[in-house]
Amino acid sequence: MWKSMLECHHNQCEAIKEARILGSVGSRIKGGDSHLQATKQLEQELINWTFQFSGWISAQKGYVRALNNWLLKCLLYEPEETPDGIVPFSPGRIGAPPIFVICNQWSQALDRISEKEVVDSMHVFTMSVLQIWEQDKLEMHRQVNQNKDLERKVRNIDRDDQKLQKQIQALERKVVLLSGEGKGLSVSENIIYQSDKSSSLQASLQRIFEAMERFTDESVRAYEELLQRSEEESAAGNRESVS
Repeated sequence: MWKSMLECHHNQCEAIKEARILGSVGSRIKGGDSHLQATKQLEQELINWTFQFSGWISAQKGYVRALNNWLLKCLLYEPEETPDGIVPFSPGRIGAPPIFVICNQWSQALDRISEKEVVDSMHVFTMSVLQIWEQDKLEMHRQVNQNKDLERKVRNIDRDDQKLQKQIQALERKVVLLSGEGKGLSVSENIIYQSDKSSSLQASLQRIFEAMERFTDESVRAYEELLQRSEEESAAGNRESVS
């Protein structure tokens, strides 16, 4: 699965590098209500994408962590102290069965892989699209002064804006949680980071796929190491049964 995802995200990254059409989005011709609806839908999809990705990775980590913690409760372990301090816990060192060794390594491997860079880059891109929405909303408010027939549309836009702002606030709380005690870019810093026109939506989207590619590459390597350890434990068990 991770190898397929790595190949997919690599291809996506290459495709977005070669794309040209996104560069003109910021300087588009105003498309009226249809463009506003498209921007709103894109914003909602981006927010959903971020939450779905984050939730998916958190579920995987939570499952493996819970499985490992349950197994560890079955081991009688006394911490070993040396002049250099307490020896790090290792199921293999105390002769635990292979399943304990594998699940412990699995849990540690997933804890080392962070999805923060991916979520941060998704957040930056989402804020870029939000800026387009805000600009179009202001333009619509300006036009309503010239055309009273637009008042109902503006009220609908304002209601949509309130819903989007609540979703954005929830997304920002997720970003702060992943930042680890306030580390990383703050919300305001993220906006400044992506507000440069030279950055463009295309560059922001490219950063997402680059981060995805790095994340999946780390995952592939972690599972390759886990598979190798599993094969080593299996081979060792076979040798013991023969002897």
